[in-house]
Amino acid sequence: MSTTDVRALRSARDDFLSSGRIAERFRTVVRPEIAASWSRSQRAGVSPLEAHLPNLPEHEVRAPLDALAKPILAKMADELEGLGCALSLADGQGRLVRSWIPDTMVRGSLRRIMADPGASCSEKHVGTNGIGTALADLQPKIIGGAEHWGELHLDMTCVAAPVLDPVSRRPAAVINVTMMEQTVHPALTALVRWSVAELREAMLERSGAAERRLFEQFLAHRGRSDRPSMVLSRRIVVADPAAAQLFPELDAADLWEQVGGAGASRSVDLELPDGVVLPVRVSPLAEDGVLVEVCRGTRAPLRRSAAGRPASPVYVAATAQAGEAVAAGVPVLLVGEPGTGKATLAAELLKPWGEGTLAVSHLDALTPDKTEVIRRAVDDGLRVVATTRNVGLVAPELLELFDLATVTVPPLRERLAELPALVAELTARLGRPARWSGEALDALARRRWAGNLRELESVVTRTLINSSGLIRVADLPLDVRQEAGRKRLTRMEQAERDAIVAALAASAGNKAIAAEELGISRSSLYRKIDRYGLADSGQVEMRMRS
Repeated sequence: MSTTDVRALRSARDDFLSSGRIAERFRTVVRPEIAASWSRSQRAGVSPLEAHLPNLPEHEVRAPLDALAKPILAKMADELEGLGCALSLADGQGRLVRSWIPDTMVRGSLRRIMADPGASCSEKHVGTNGIGTALADLQPKIIGGAEHWGELHLDMTCVAAPVLDPVSRRPAAVINVTMMEQTVHPALTALVRWSVAELREAMLERSGAAERRLFEQFLAHRGRSDRPSMVLSRRIVVADPAAAQLFPELDAADLWEQVGGAGASRSVDLELPDGVVLPVRVSPLAEDGVLVEVCRGTRAPLRRSAAGRPASPVYVAATAQAGEAVAAGVPVLLVGEPGTGKATLAAELLKPWGEGTLAVSHLDALTPDKTEVIRRAVDDGLRVVATTRNVGLVAPELLELFDLATVTVPPLRERLAELPALVAELTARLGRPARWSGEALDALARRRWAGNLRELESVVTRTLINSSGLIRVADLPLDVRQEAGRKRLTRMEQAERDAIVAALAASAGNKAIAAEELGISRSSLYRKIDRYGLADSGQVEMRMRS
């Protein structure tokens, strides 16, 4: 960043702190993601003059995370020796777990911004910073200089990346590198990506061992009791068929929060997404797990006003990023595969702003001469949201108008935690008296969903034409049953498939570039594309056409 740019960014920050908005003259200086983070920091009431990171008294020692990450990050710290950096590990709430300052030359300078384990780096406590903003957006972040909210960090640059739990897909940690320089070497971002991948792999291995031990305890319990039961931890849930029918939307993190985690035996009420409340008995197990048994014969299930299942983290992050950009008056381009709900999201984003808005569907179908029309709308103060299935198909003149805020709407295969709620919503919309069994929902979860929400609506409609009551696997359309009968991917295979899809998307379908990014040969990539059925599902062709 040039000296001129640094000065302009500081001026933009000062102006925002006094006015609460990004002035027109600074729109090209402040990145939309930073403007959105500043807005969140301001709404949270964070003081930019805070002189230290607040320490939360309720902090619990994150021993398992520390034990997993320590050898990985110690190796990373060795690689950072001599680069003038500090390395930090935070948990999924942004609380520091451990820090390293391998370079003795800058230890004094960097130590003033470091803190003891338990100190919070969350945006709601500190404002815009590497760890907090990476967690808020669930994306890797580079926050430089005056992009930070607090005066404490204005001469620092942070490179941070969140680590999602490979089982629950929720934030589990953040790895952050802080330096005194404004320029970030490409090797540093690659090193952060490596450490994230290594930590996720370690988490996956730990999850596998814990899962086996909890499953053994579950089998032992089933031999002693006929009550609907499940074994639960923060990350996994194993249920018998009766419990799976009662809890069709099994989500370990949600259930763990409702039962209150581990501890002494107790009775609690579990609220289901449809508002039904069931009394259960919770008993502690080894491996930081609990046994949950449904209490029979105590009282009939109660019903509360269902709050509904929250959207998946990736979808929440995408909608939040787009919403903040719209609020700041920045034109937004929603990018996503066909059927992901881009047009619906665009309408939702613009609805609060009344008539001073413009929605542009299929931006890729517009000719360059329409650029001036959209530009005038932006200059006239209209809030503009456009959609496209691929930025590579948009005329460069049009794409230039949206270079500050391009948001990817995740496909349905990345939102499978929402699948039961989406199916229930579509069922209610069709006015059919039907409930979906856990086995049927599990079969739907195995589908590739190349057509996304549009395809899901078609499958639900076709199913309900001839069926009602409890929907079982046998009631699903033939093509859905056939696909569900194929071999189910392991978590490692699913992770590999997702990585290939992401690499193909990032390279616009160029297999040579994708193979290089994945670190495999092109022949291996072709075999894996065939193995995971990516060509059949349209994943490859769609990117090739771009």
